[in-house]
Amino acid sequence: MKTVLKLLGILIIAAFLVWSFIGIGDNADERVCTGMELEVEDSLSLGLINREEVLDIMKQKKMTFEGKKIMDINLSFIEQTLSASPYIDTAMCAFNAAGKLHLSVVPKIPTLHVIADNGEEYYIDRRGDDMPVGNITGNISIASGKITKDFAKKHLAPLACCIQDSTFWRAQVQQIEVCGPKDVRLHTRFADHTILLGEPTNIPNKLWRMRVFYAKALPETGWNHYKTINVAFDDIVIGKKE
Repeated sequence: MKTVLKLLGILIIAAFLVWSFIGIGDNADERVCTGMELEVEDSLSLGLINREEVLDIMKQKKMTFEGKKIMDINLSFIEQTLSASPYIDTAMCAFNAAGKLHLSVVPKIPTLHVIADNGEEYYIDRRGDDMPVGNITGNISIASGKITKDFAKKHLAPLACCIQDSTFWRAQVQQIEVCGPKDVRLHTRFADHTILLGEPTNIPNKLWRMRVFYAKALPETGWNHYKTINVAFDDIVIGKKE
């Protein structure tokens, strides 16, 4: 008898849940969008697109949502359209319980300003993706010289990330000079140093050895004692006065 009652109770609960689900589903088909919330992330003020510019893109694409049925609004289309901007990394949207569309936009963050000898000028982000030059208020390094977009993506993007992720190197490095595929140099701000990296590989180790040299050697000789500092070779740092 107890087993029968338990089974009956389970069936009643299951029937109620199915009824509730159907009711909610029918309701959802008729619900309308009650408005939009737009959030544009701005990391370190390096983002190249703001709220007004996102709204302008939506206006140009005739994206209006308020008062429309939720079932008629294509969220994938919104995300794909906004992500097509060269300045937007990702766009994500969803409806909340009140029927309001929440749209979150993450801008691409440039890590390097490339000014190549071949006349090309652009920003690159952490992945090496390029984007048109725009106005930013934050500090990023400049790379100049014999630079192709393929070289910038494969080699300068990781180098720029190492610089950008370090408070010390972000403040210290003023320019990256590419004299050739195996001759990359850093020019510093606070001391007139040229740091020879050689081939842009094993960058974290090279920058670490440079920091050790700064900490141990330069306090003895003075910051202006050396003009050129070479960390291109493994396990050695070579300072030259000229």
